[in-house]
Amino acid sequence: MKIKGKLLSRLLEKHGLTAADFARDVEIDVSEVDKMLSGEAVGERTARKFIYYVGPIEADRLIDWAGMNKKSPFACGADGKGGGDYDD
Repeated sequence: MKIKGKLLSRLLEKHGLTAADFARDVEIDVSEVDKMLSGEAVGERTARKFIYYVGPIEADRLIDWAGMNKKSPFACGADGKGGGDYDD
């Protein structure tokens, strides 16, 4: 999984967290936070812990879907704004 590093950096600043604080809270190594901040891919274990910690809605905003050539599972419909197969 790849994260939009600038957005994560702003989130940490907003909450007054250092990379070490965030790593401790998420229960991952600081090196994994450094990878996220630089836009490098992290493994499944880190990804799961990250999503659990920030929540699925915030995670969806922070995950670099385009950088992974993936579509967000929250984006329904051709325009990615909802609807699609789930319209009644």
